[in-house]
Amino acid sequence: MKLSVYISLVFPLFIWGQNTVKLDESFDPTTLNDWSNSRAQIEQIKSLKSYYADLGTQVDTVELKEYASFVFRVQLGSTNDYDAAILLEERASKTFDEEMVVQFDSPYYKIRVGRMNNREDAQRLQQFAIQNGYRRAWIIRTENTPEKEK
Repeated sequence: MKLSVYISLVFPLFIWGQNTVKLDESFDPTTLNDWSNSRAQIEQIKSLKSYYADLGTQVDTVELKEYASFVFRVQLGSTNDYDAAILLEERASKTFDEEMVVQFDSPYYKIRVGRMNNREDAQRLQQFAIQNGYRRAWIIRTENTPEKEK
């Protein structure tokens, strides 16, 4: 008897908990263009599905580009809070003369500095960042995207 009462109380909770809510991550805050006084360029990582959808029926061509396919950057921080990302970028722009990039990869804003062709230069920039209070600065190897950063 007690077992059937427990089952009748607990079983609906299992069924009710299986309806998971899907979050809509289609909104891109970088399209608002309200970061006008920032020195950083804002990048967005596109999914492969949207990349191929954008290609559409374009003819495949070969283009000779005179840059490396990847670069090293120093990531100063990552946050899902827009205001915190703005504050970090403003603080970093006073410290660094190198190029800054704020990359939005849902749901995080990643604040990165520099564009180094080799890891040794990136390590020097990382040490400079650590000495200037960015204790969690780390080196990241990322795709070189000069077309998006103009």
